[in-house]
Amino acid sequence: MAKIKPRKIHWREIATAAVFVLVAAVAVCRLFYMQVVSYDKFKKDTAGSISSETGIKASRGLIVDANGVVLADNRTVERVFISPADMKSDAERRLVSENLSRILDVDYDVIYEKTLKKNRKDETVKKNVEKEEADMVRAFVSKYNLSSVHLITSTTRYYPYSNLLSHVLGFVGSDNQGLYGIEYQYNTYLTGVDGKIITAKNGLGQDMPYDYQQYIEPQNGYKLVLTVDSNIQSMLEKYLEECLEESGADNRVTGVIMDPKTGGILAMATKPDFDCNNPYVLDEKSQKALENSGYEQGSEEYMKYNTELLMTMWKNKAINDTYEPGSTFKPLTVAMALEETLVTHSTAFYCPGYHLVEGYGRVRCHKTEGHGALTLDLGLQQSCNPVMMMTAEKIGTETFYDYYTAFGYTGLTGIDLPGEAGGIFHTRHDFNKVELSVYSFGQTFKTTAIQQLTAVSSLANDGNLVTPHLVKRIEDDQGNVIADFETNIKRQVISSKIANEVMSVLEEGVANKLGSSNAGVKGYKVAAKTGTSEKRDKKDKEGGYSLRVASCISIAPADDAAVSMIVIVDEPTLSREEGSMIAAPYNSKIMGEVLPYLGYLPSYSDDDEQYRSVTVDTYVGKDAETAKSEVKKLGLSVETIGEGTTVRGQMPAPGTSMTVRNGKILLYMTNDPDVKYVTVPDLLGRGVQECKELLQASGFNSALTGTPSQSSQCYAVKQYPEAGTKAKEGTVITVEFRISESDDGTLID
Repeated sequence: MAKIKPRKIHWREIATAAVFVLVAAVAVCRLFYMQVVSYDKFKKDTAGSISSETGIKASRGLIVDANGVVLADNRTVERVFISPADMKSDAERRLVSENLSRILDVDYDVIYEKTLKKNRKDETVKKNVEKEEADMVRAFVSKYNLSSVHLITSTTRYYPYSNLLSHVLGFVGSDNQGLYGIEYQYNTYLTGVDGKIITAKNGLGQDMPYDYQQYIEPQNGYKLVLTVDSNIQSMLEKYLEECLEESGADNRVTGVIMDPKTGGILAMATKPDFDCNNPYVLDEKSQKALENSGYEQGSEEYMKYNTELLMTMWKNKAINDTYEPGSTFKPLTVAMALEETLVTHSTAFYCPGYHLVEGYGRVRCHKTEGHGALTLDLGLQQSCNPVMMMTAEKIGTETFYDYYTAFGYTGLTGIDLPGEAGGIFHTRHDFNKVELSVYSFGQTFKTTAIQQLTAVSSLANDGNLVTPHLVKRIEDDQGNVIADFETNIKRQVISSKIANEVMSVLEEGVANKLGSSNAGVKGYKVAAKTGTSEKRDKKDKEGGYSLRVASCISIAPADDAAVSMIVIVDEPTLSREEGSMIAAPYNSKIMGEVLPYLGYLPSYSDDDEQYRSVTVDTYVGKDAETAKSEVKKLGLSVETIGEGTTVRGQMPAPGTSMTVRNGKILLYMTNDPDVKYVTVPDLLGRGVQECKELLQASGFNSALTGTPSQSSQCYAVKQYPEAGTKAKEGTVITVEFRISESDDGTLID
């Protein structure tokens, strides 16, 4: 048998085998890379190519007040969208475009253009569709059995109280993102995480023959709990509206109410304001300005002016605008000097009506004839500029500037709202004797309302300067606290002793009618300081510098402060321009409602007793003797009219507030009493006693409001019903009194 020789392997075969091995190795490595190393990536890519996602909007977090009242809510709406990929013909595209255009008030061509995007599964036609329109869309879809038109539930922002707290809350845009105010400042917390529905699709984008759907639940935004009390906010806004109407303020009015010990803002408002649900609608005054601008509607100039008016309307005057604080700064000048032991409360001064400032000349007092001899305390209470200037000279430029900085005027308060403006002031290098003099009474530098209130409120907080804030805490849907904002004390500027002493001086000035009297509230200890500052950087219509800013800061109860407040009236035109005459009375009205609401009960001195009011009870249905006895217990006199034993009617009506002194209740004993109608006398400009005598002689009762006193400077400024009208005998005539005071004036020659 022949021996077979082994076959010789050719090099080409070796090369071919090597290639196969190499290719196999590469394939194995590639598979390992795809299936192990990059598994998650390719899984996501593959899922994306065979699935369709539909977004589910998360609900924006609620904003509630300190009592849980919802101030910013969400309203259920729907998004209408189409799936062009599911449209079977051009006829269907035109049918859909025509009907959705009619129902949703969207341009036909816009919708039709969307229907031509044949590879698209989700083209939005309209967002935030209300229920009525959404139901009409459903009826249309059902009628034609369409699979190309869809609705998905969403939410839109809704403000139940419209204008209330508008400058603080702000508003959101069409995408539900915060654009202004708290909505903007805390947008990250308020914005939730959207969810989605993932549905399986084949390569043609059609539904798979098996059921595959994944639902990823949206996560709602966090809830903000504010320090604001909506009831106190309503009180503030009510009286700011009244103040705006009386003063005719050309540059708006603003007010802030704060807890001076914690910095928590209880209320903040600017008037005119806007509707948070319709923020692009101008207020009445702004709309008139636009209409009278002379610009053609729709023109570039018209639209630009409209935007400017909107921006002004949205500005929160309490934090975005600066002003010269005037005499409301004077308590801080006094506190600095007392803290440095450079003066005492009884240090003597003399005011000839001006003070000569080295390097400048004569700077006048608002009382041009001069106050004469007075102490430091009287100088503060009577708002004497020369006393402040002489006191500041004792302090010196360096020390004064140190305190000015410590009170926070060279920085920001840090309030949790966007756009806080910084003050305008001289640098330390440029702060010389002239600046020292005029700064001492609050002129030639600018601050914001919130900064001024925060600085003066330190006097009510043992000298401690705090950070004002609006958000108390942040919670999730289950009520778990995500963040809690406690009191932040920045520093102690002056000692507790000096702070309390200055508060006592201010309270004494109000109580004894020595200064800021119109800010007083019957039955309460109120510390207050008014101010009237010149606007030296803006001319009036005649080219002069007559424009003023009137303001008042008040704190109560003065011996254990719970509330501090500032009211600013910018450019009053229809009333007295002094802070003491137009701002302080509204501090009084607001504080007069806030304090009882917070549980602080009034206590009356003998002087207050003659102006004390009571609320009339219901006497109808009671026997005459019982009714008369109850009336007399209130300190009122009583008269019965007609024959009978049971009260059939009364005057004043139940629930009416009236002054006790000289007050009378008329009890009608028959169903058809002989009622007298009397002409209401003109009381404006008259003193308290004269008004009471006129009303009593006419058969009327009275309700004395404001600051009634026997001072010769006290007079009636308002009455209701108006003079000359006819009213029933026994009707309560409400009369508001103010004490004529001045706190600043033209200051520099």
